[in-house]
Amino acid sequence: MPGTTMPGKVQLDSHLPEVTYDANSNTNNVNAKFGSRFDFVISPGRNSVQSGTDGVYHDNAASYIVGFAPTGENHTFIFHMGTAHTTLGDTYLLNERWSLGLDTSRWEGDSSDGSGMHLTVDFIDTFLGEPGCTFVVNCASSVRDDTVPVLLVGVSLQNPGTRTQMGKFLFGSNRSLPANNGCVGHTTPGGTAVNVLSYDTSSDLTNGTLFFAGNQSQWHCNTDMADRAGLAWNYSIGASQSQTSYMLIGGWNASQGLFANTQLPAGCQNEVLFPAQEWSSENEVVDFAIDNLSARDNLLARAQSMENMLINNTVLTSSQRWVIADSLRTYKSSSWLAGRSSCAGGGYDAAVYEGAFGFLTTVDVMHEYGYFEINRVPWFFRSAIATVFKNATSNKFGTYFQHDQGGDVNIYGFCTIPGRGIPTIRATCYAPPRFSFGAPMPTEEDSNVALLTAYYISITGDTSLLTDDNNRNMNLIDAGMRHNQKVGDPVTGIAYRYQDTNTTFDDQNDCLHNDLANAGNLYYQGVKEASAYRATVYLDGLVPGDNNGDTWKYEASKIENAIVQEYNANGFIPVARNNSTYNNCNGRTVVLGEGLFYLHLIGLDNTMNQTLLQDLAEQYPDDFYANQIYSPKMISLVSARATGVNCISYICQRYEWFSKVMLSGIIADLVYTTHGCIMCSRMEVTEAAYGHNLAIEQNFGDGIRDHGSDWIGHYYPRGMISWAFMDAGY
Repeated sequence: MPGTTMPGKVQLDSHLPEVTYDANSNTNNVNAKFGSRFDFVISPGRNSVQSGTDGVYHDNAASYIVGFAPTGENHTFIFHMGTAHTTLGDTYLLNERWSLGLDTSRWEGDSSDGSGMHLTVDFIDTFLGEPGCTFVVNCASSVRDDTVPVLLVGVSLQNPGTRTQMGKFLFGSNRSLPANNGCVGHTTPGGTAVNVLSYDTSSDLTNGTLFFAGNQSQWHCNTDMADRAGLAWNYSIGASQSQTSYMLIGGWNASQGLFANTQLPAGCQNEVLFPAQEWSSENEVVDFAIDNLSARDNLLARAQSMENMLINNTVLTSSQRWVIADSLRTYKSSSWLAGRSSCAGGGYDAAVYEGAFGFLTTVDVMHEYGYFEINRVPWFFRSAIATVFKNATSNKFGTYFQHDQGGDVNIYGFCTIPGRGIPTIRATCYAPPRFSFGAPMPTEEDSNVALLTAYYISITGDTSLLTDDNNRNMNLIDAGMRHNQKVGDPVTGIAYRYQDTNTTFDDQNDCLHNDLANAGNLYYQGVKEASAYRATVYLDGLVPGDNNGDTWKYEASKIENAIVQEYNANGFIPVARNNSTYNNCNGRTVVLGEGLFYLHLIGLDNTMNQTLLQDLAEQYPDDFYANQIYSPKMISLVSARATGVNCISYICQRYEWFSKVMLSGIIADLVYTTHGCIMCSRMEVTEAAYGHNLAIEQNFGDGIRDHGSDWIGHYYPRGMISWAFMDAGY
């Protein structure tokens, strides 16, 4: 039903830390749609907003004037989202600050005219997720709600004074308007008259249409001034009263070829963004969002349900809450959901950028963010992991899963940096010429796929992922385990002699990366291999006629027993068995037990050698303290520094990847506490991630080096492992 009554503000968690312009103007605020790519990234230090229909790395900057102009004053009080023109009376708000909920970014500020007027602007995503749903067809309505390419904008003005305050709230930008001035009214199917302000397609980096929309009863066209063309709301607020109004910002792009999939038949490989498969026009998107704002699908209620997850959580620290919210924004901004053409049989493809590197669905990064997908959007995970299975390849040791499933490809057919090409599902881009040092990491990726698949099936019960097409994917996982068996040391069972020993830890050429001649018997890798064998035993038991389980039990036990022997010989488990390849293999690391994470969640860690779990629990506090660095404040991944010709300037930096340290803390809480580690309960391992990311401009950066430099992985989705801080067992 049409009407002028607007819902109130979204309620946010009272424990969220506030970020202030005065202290943290350099950081940005990412607002991005899950899968459908529309983004609105506020960079207050630059007085600008990056936005686009095709998302991060495919967007561009503009000045946005967001604020209010009191009647009778030559002032417009604005946020640092655009350039203030002092000759026009523009003045930045006082006490400018913002806080991050899960779906909502709340910006606040105060006027400086003595009236005390307080402005709140909420940028609200509509994401909630579809737990338990493994195919879009079974939850199509909710997926549309998640991916509709709009952000709801809630504007609240509070008047604490004794006089009525009147004026105009502005939301506009200096993006170019089309020749017809771009602001057109129409009536939605639900009967609401709306105004829609559309910018010229030349204003969008990929020639889509960025737009604003609002109820005509409150929001009118405001296009007189080119630097702030948009919508406006004429307000009148009584003494000690407040008012809230909602509008939309969004993007529409129906272009073919914004995504591609070379696994599809020739001539059918170009794809559209998912919304272009679900809606036929910009106006249809507007109509859907307006008519479902607070009725029908009730998009605001979905956002409130997300915020309630933090509101109702009583154990998280404030830095954990901020890191979860910030990581979720990075994950959404990295997600791709594309619609296949009819000649390809329809359907969709799901993928996630590896942040600034731009690889699609990087398996060793998926190991972390996959936890979130499996629990909130299992249909998305299933589509992405299906691509991984289709992309399996082989070498002299057997079958393995590729590091990534492609990336941006330029007009010459070469992999390139994100934003310089078309995101394309294909063979790995982690190789020359894109990366001179790029090399596969087969043993680790085989283990990751087995663990992720086992966890997915334990949560969803969807064994069809294994059994479709004559058990094709189960056969591939078994083949991956045979690969891992073949590269293993005959004594320990762990990959050795540089036989596909490479790991994800590629920031430094040290023992943890395991990437040089004679490298091997890395105990982080060994624990993950053993866990993967046991996860595969579980999967084999779900597929009639698969009789490989006893073999994998034997291989797991061999590795576990070998690591226990190492503990008994040394009094602790070092990074790796000492060898001549590196000189820091005798150090300590907090990531030893990473492979236990999914195995524990499935309930299978009790099938492992319990002495090994006790040993890992016993030594974790010493591993943790050995890796603490106080300037800069961080927890490094290896306590001993590697040196030599393979290091830059002969010295390898110690470094922290925040996601890996967070995962280690989660494993300590979930697993090691049950094996006698008292201090392992709810350890605070997010402070470095929180502090560092408040100080950098690009969103979630996943690491820091011990000389203070920022690790190059930005917009890095691996931080989404922080979602596990909300696991019921934590």
